[in-house]
Amino acid sequence: MDQPPSDRRTRTHPSPHGTAAARRRSWLSGALLTAVLLGLIALSIRSVSGDLAFVLLGSVGLVVGVIHRLFPGSQFFTLALANFIGVYACVFAMFLESSFQDMGMLAQGIGFAMPLAAFVSGAWWRAKDIRSIVQSRRLRESGHFERMFLWMAPVWGIGALTFLLPGRGIPPDQLTLIFLLAMGVISVVVGLVAHDVAVFLLDAGLLFEGFFQQVSRLVLPAFAFLTFYSLVIIVFGTVYTILDRFMVEPNFLVHGQPRDVTLTEGLYFSLVTFATVGYGDISPMTGAVRIVAAVEIVAGVLLLLFGFSAIIGHAKPRDHRDPPDPL
Repeated sequence: MDQPPSDRRTRTHPSPHGTAAARRRSWLSGALLTAVLLGLIALSIRSVSGDLAFVLLGSVGLVVGVIHRLFPGSQFFTLALANFIGVYACVFAMFLESSFQDMGMLAQGIGFAMPLAAFVSGAWWRAKDIRSIVQSRRLRESGHFERMFLWMAPVWGIGALTFLLPGRGIPPDQLTLIFLLAMGVISVVVGLVAHDVAVFLLDAGLLFEGFFQQVSRLVLPAFAFLTFYSLVIIVFGTVYTILDRFMVEPNFLVHGQPRDVTLTEGLYFSLVTFATVGYGDISPMTGAVRIVAAVEIVAGVLLLLFGFSAIIGHAKPRDHRDPPDPL
């Protein structure tokens, strides 16, 4: 006699070993993405604030190492923290570029490190509470999200006030003092709300974990979709090139000049047409090519709709997919 559906579903849960392996693969993917992100931010900041890039990378290594030591077993928490520091570095660089362009390197480094040191100190002070949240491994339903805006308001308010400084002829020494004072006030706020910041990062880490585990199930269908997508682009790109070869008059305007397109240009035009972007550097000028381009646009929209639907359907856990229609 067949078992009820509920009994069959209880047997399809993954084993602990499978969950641990999936979590480990997800963490490695997240760590690689975080490293790439931080590398890009560091290179960008170096063009704005010189050696601040090395301060960024050193701060990430030190802060993440200390937090991981305080809260072992919180890999995705540390990934969320590393990404958060990268976002903070971007805002800080914009902060310097707009209001403190002539700031010395030492003052930049001290100002950048102050809120991070305050967060580590506040997290160490509330380590027992934060550790219990880490071990629970569950999202908080409400409460801290509203408090997050309360601590963000004074931080952003202090940053906004500094935009009034440029053009007032303030001497560099006084400007440095104002900068360090502003960062000191921000550090005090961050230290006082370090518990709420940590809870926010813990929730973000759990969401990262779920996101990367879901992405791992999307790799194969996404690759198949992109392969078919590329083949359609190539087909239309070769059609555009062949039309130019066998028709007397040119079918395209290339940078405003009528001429035949090369295969590379045909593939490029096919790509931007299929994606419905249309930069205008290459445009059709005959009816035949316009008809083919219209067909490609419609095919591109339909392929995206069906492709995304198929990928999302494949990403659903097997227990939650729609059962096949009975014969």
